[in-house]
Amino acid sequence: MIVSLKRFKSSKSKYGAMGFGGQKLDTLVDFPLEGLDMSQYVLSKAQRAKPLIYDLYAVSNHYGGVGGGHYTAYGKNSVTGQWYSFNDSSCQPA
Repeated sequence: MIVSLKRFKSSKSKYGAMGFGGQKLDTLVDFPLEGLDMSQYVLSKAQRAKPLIYDLYAVSNHYGGVGGGHYTAYGKNSVTGQWYSFNDSSCQPA
């Protein structure tokens, strides 16, 4: 499962259309590294019968404003459990 959090708040232009203006949200996201239970958000009783527990294994980060910026990422090695930081051509333990 991929969860994408849109971290920008758009603003309407004076013509009513969504413009390029707006702001980046800086609200803290509290997300568990292990054991996220999504069963309460599934409507189908048949699907709720199965475990809907997920562990976090990667995060992408955006630094900068609405008009530009830079992306980095964190990823977990599934064999060792070690987290790594990825930034352009750099990869190092986190």
